Formats: sequence, structure tokens, C-alpha cells
Amino acid sequence: MNVEEIWKQVDWASQARNIVNMLSKFPNDSKIILILRHSHRNEPKPLENVNKLRLTPQGHAIAEKFGEGLPISRPIRLFHSIIWRCEETAVNIHNGFKKVGGESEFLEKFEPLHNLGINNRAVLKKFKNYKFREIMYLWAVGFFHSKDWEPFISYCQNTAHLISEHLKDAPENGINIYVTHDWHLMSLRFGWFGLPPDLQWVKFLGGFAFIFEDDHFLLLERGELKSVQAPHWWKSNF
Repeated sequence: MNVEEIWKQVDWASQARNIVNMLSKFPNDSKIILILRHSHRNEPKPLENVNKLRLTPQGHAIAEKFGEGLPISRPIRLFHSIIWRCEETAVNIHNGFKKVGGESEFLEKFEPLHNLGINNRAVLKKFKNYKFREIMYLWAVGFFHSKDWEPFISYCQNTAHLISEHLKDAPENGINIYVTHDWHLMSLRFGWFGLPPDLQWVKFLGGFAFIFEDDHFLLLERGELKSVQAPHWWKSNF
């Protein structure tokens, strides 16, 4: 396997390459939060349980390559979903960063990276009738009963609060990395920054990074570093 060639050429790693290349644009003394989708997996076969899918050999190798490319001057801390491929991704990033001399702390599983707050499995049956983006809009506007599915804004606010608690004891120039799934990542992107889900879905090892400054975010996503207004409730968390 030619890891260098895969890293430079495969389309699914394009967002990962952008993140690695752009993290240096943040202020040196800032605490960065990086929300990341897990690395490459195969598409599930009919009736196959997607939660049991592990990383492919490419997925392992490119996650480690991603770790090797992170700015070595910034210590990292890793949190992950309980699903195997997210833990595998976090382990590979940890190993890659340590391999080049970086300071990395592999931390615990983090429930909001896996649990979207669905309390009634019957809700999942409705997913068959809609596309992912449509479901997210329905969730955001309160289409589902709160007993069946935690309200969208509640999920986003609670996750923000928990992440802010992690940030309190993070190194001043560190990066807290959260390895999760596409659905969770796109939901937080919508709920925190007001960026609705679109046809450009998040790729493997894609995601966004940000810092909070006064009343706004400095957000890195899709290869661009930009200022984004924060919701009114965010400052109370940070």
C-alpha cells in the first residue's frame, strides 16, 4: 500500500488534507476544538449492521498519516464515539502524532459522539421515508416528540456545554479532537454555526475546527478559515 499516494490523491481524504494544512492559521495560543468524522470504512451490505463496520486498511493508514501531519507544537487530546471505527481512528491519529514526536493524550469515550438522543426505536423506521438532510430539518423544527427524540437544540447545547468543560483543563495551545459520525458532525455544524446540511456531505476524516472569541467563532471548514457569529446561548458555555 502506497500511503503517501493515497493521502495525496484519493478524493475521500481531501477534507482531511485541508484540515492538516490549515490548522496552522489559528492563533498560536488558542485552544482548538476539532470535530472529525471517522476514517474510511466500506459501505454496508444489505442487512449488515453499520455499527459493526471497522476501518479498512486504507482507513487505518490514512488516519495515522493525518496524525503525523498535525502541528507538532500543539498537544492533542482525543475523545471518540463508542463505535469501533471511531476508536480505531482516534488510536491511529494518536499513534501517528506520537510517531513524529507530538504530545498526545488518548482520553475516554464521549457519549454525544454516538448518542443523538433517540429514545424510541420507532423513530428510526421513519428514516426510510426521508433523506438524511430532510430528517435533520424535521428534527430541528421539532417534528418528533421530545420523549422519542431529544430536541435538536437541546442536543447541540448540551454537547457544547460538555465540550466546554473539557476545554477548561486543556493546554493553552492544544487541540481537543472529537472523532464521531457524519450525522452527529453535520448536526453540530447546523446547530452551532447555523450552516444547514447541503449536498456536500462530510467525507471520511473530514470535519471542522474552531475557536471561540468574544461573541463569534473562528471556524475552519471546507478549506476556509472564517469568522462566524455565535448563537446567543454559546457565551454562557464558554
